[in-house]
Order: sequence, then structure tokens, then C-alpha cells
Amino acid sequence: MTCFWYVQDVDYEATMATKLSIAKKVFMQEKDLILNSSSFHNFFSENEDWLKPYAAFCFLRDFFETSDHSQWGCFSNYSKDKLEKLVSKDALHYDTICFHYYIQFHLHLQLSEAAEYARAKGVVLKGDLPIGVDRNSVDTWVYPTLFRMNTSTGAPPDYFANNGQNWGFPTYNWEEMSKDNYGWWRARLTQMGKYFTAYRIDHILGFFRIWELPDHAMTGLIGKFRPSIPLSQEELEREGIWDFDRLTRPYVRKEFLQVGESHLLVSHEEY
Repeated sequence: MTCFWYVQDVDYEATMATKLSIAKKVFMQEKDLILNSSSFHNFFSENEDWLKPYAAFCFLRDFFETSDHSQWGCFSNYSKDKLEKLVSKDALHYDTICFHYYIQFHLHLQLSEAAEYARAKGVVLKGDLPIGVDRNSVDTWVYPTLFRMNTSTGAPPDYFANNGQNWGFPTYNWEEMSKDNYGWWRARLTQMGKYFTAYRIDHILGFFRIWELPDHAMTGLIGKFRPSIPLSQEELEREGIWDFDRLTRPYVRKEFLQVGESHLLVSHEEY
């Protein structure tokens, strides 16, 4: 007997709104208990470098009704002074800031518990590490110089996509990242290491070479590899490469294809 399961489309936005509505009601009931607990204070002190900017980002995203931080007026340009004012205990919206702390705290507790249970059972958890970040993210708001914001990442045309691919997120400014020994990456991996034993690095080739597009591109057609180091004709000649017309001009010409087609037709009939 064959069983068929029909699953209706899920309205993720409505689902998230409902969950957050419930979470806010629970938060209002237990916020004093949780926020004054030693476990929360430990979590906050260990994570405030990213937690405070994240909470401020979420507040501004909801206040301006967009995650595009270029539309946030004077808050478009991040600074530590602005951040401290946003997360100040004297701010009228401090409860909203604390709600985002509260959510991250519980996510930490739940994931930690799951990870510890898995380890106890001999199960290895492997975390997924995407190669890129959204251009409208807390990372690009706080660390804009670490990203080439006038670019987009994708893939060149191939068998699967004639127009290539445009993934939409900015490429990394590796030169800037190197100035503090890749602190942003080290912090990211350290955070994941709290929960996962192994990582799956999505599109690992992107750490060495990636298809970069101008930010106005719609498809992946007008990109180029970065980094891409050109070779001069003299360098190629030193390596014994000399037939440049053969390498740079069309070689499989129309008459060759016609001859090949006739040969295949004859071969097929003989077979």
C-alpha cells in the first residue's frame, strides 16, 4: 500500500510572528527572574561583543521596518557611541533590547543542551558555515569595511545556469580582514565551536577564489574571478606556451562541425 502525504505551504512570516508574540508574553512574565540570574549574567558577559550590536540591529530593523541599514538615517553609520545609547538601561525601548538578549540566551541554552546530549550519546553535531553574509545584516552594519559592499557574489555561466548565478551577498575584503589576523572569522568559528564538533564550510573554494559581480548586476554574466592574477605573454613563453592564436581564437569552426556531423551520420548508418 502506498501512502501519499500532502503538505500545504507554510506561511513562515505568520508563523514567526505568532511565535514571537508568545515569546514576548512569556518574557514580560519572567524577565526580572531571567535577566537577574547568574546564568544570564555569565552568558551576557561572554557574548556582549556581538549580543549588544545584534539587539540594537533588531530594534532598528523593526523600528524602521527594513533591514536595509542604509535607510536608517543617522543610525546607518554604526559607532560604539550610538550603540551604547541604543542599549542604555535608561532608553525607553530598553525592554525591547532585553527581549532580544532573552531570545538569544534561551537559544544558547537549548542548543547547548542538545549538543551536550548528543556528545553523551556519541553523536557528532556538524554545523553549517555559509560562505557569505546578507548585505543587510548586523555584520555589514557593524563592520562595513570588512566587506566589498559595491559587489555581489555568484557563479559564472555553466551547464546548470546559462546566465550564471547571482547570490546577492557582498564579497569579503580579505586585505582589511588580515589587519587584525582575521578576528571576525576567528570569533565566528569560536562561537560555532561552543556547539559543534565539525563544520561544513559551504562553497569552500570561495575562501581562495570567488566569482565577483558589480552590485547592480542581475545575473552572473558580467562577473570576474577574484583574485585573478593575469599572466603576461612573456611569462607564458618562458613556460613553453607559444601558440597564442590557437589558445585565444575560435578553433572549432563551423566547417569542422559539419565534417564531424557527416562522419557521425555515416558511422551510425554502418552500425
